[in-house]
Amino acid sequence: MATSTLDALLGALAVEIEAFAICEIGDEVALIFPPIDAIEVHHILEGTLHLTIGDNEPVEAGPGSMLIVPPGVVQHLAASRNSSESRMAADACTPVRDGMLFVDVTDGKEATLRIACGAVVADPSGSYGPLQSLTRPVSENLSDVTVVSAAFATLLEEVAAPTEGTRALTSALMKACLVVLLRRHLQTSRIAGTAPAMFHDARVSRAIAAVLDRPAAPHSVTSLAKEAGMSRSAFAREFKNALDVTPMDFVARVRLNLAHRLLLTTGIRVERIAVAVGFSSRSHFSRLFREHYGSDPSTYRRSKVDAE
Repeated sequence: MATSTLDALLGALAVEIEAFAICEIGDEVALIFPPIDAIEVHHILEGTLHLTIGDNEPVEAGPGSMLIVPPGVVQHLAASRNSSESRMAADACTPVRDGMLFVDVTDGKEATLRIACGAVVADPSGSYGPLQSLTRPVSENLSDVTVVSAAFATLLEEVAAPTEGTRALTSALMKACLVVLLRRHLQTSRIAGTAPAMFHDARVSRAIAAVLDRPAAPHSVTSLAKEAGMSRSAFAREFKNALDVTPMDFVARVRLNLAHRLLLTTGIRVERIAVAVGFSSRSHFSRLFREHYGSDPSTYRRSKVDAE
């Protein structure tokens, strides 16, 4: 999947991340997160994380790394493989400003491991977008990415002296880093010839890429199934499992996302935008746009221009 399609993917399936905790962990302690019904993100600020889920081998991630963890699993977070003590996160939490939590299991000593933790927020329909079918942790070292290094520095400053807006700022920083993480993960998966962790099947990834690369093409479930090399019924089922939307709903969302950008950044007439992004008529485009954004395209454009 081309890296240039990532923005379209995240835009078509809304993904937000909300920072909620800073964890400081001592050398001999494993911090235990109980299973929760949310996708968690760990951003390593200092030290090396050893993340153990169930009976699996620990995932090791150094400073500058970011991990996404699927929902419903018990997590052991430690600074080394051989921790002598375990602590429950709920027993070490202290609320701080803006709803953030501070989790300290250092016993007053210098922290060996410091992590910014966040949760992926589902969209209004309850979907986690491209992370909906995540079944295994995703870990990438982002220490070589300048924007991530800058985000680390700002996160540490905000944590040291939280004030109004700290949670909003840290959430925005983590969202930016999440985009970088997913982009890197798509790159490494493509190089390795494997399916990205957010998709069950590389064949589904090919169909997604076809839509994102050519949104105005006359896509159908049959044509996309052919792109994936699957039967129509199997493709429709696996696509829904992977992204929690039907193939044609996904096509419509990608087109609407592109149309939305064209409405706000160009002076192209609504009729031409509808055709350019692949809708058969303005009326069909306007109806779907209104359902998604709350008003018809012309009214939406005027409201945004008047607000500037």
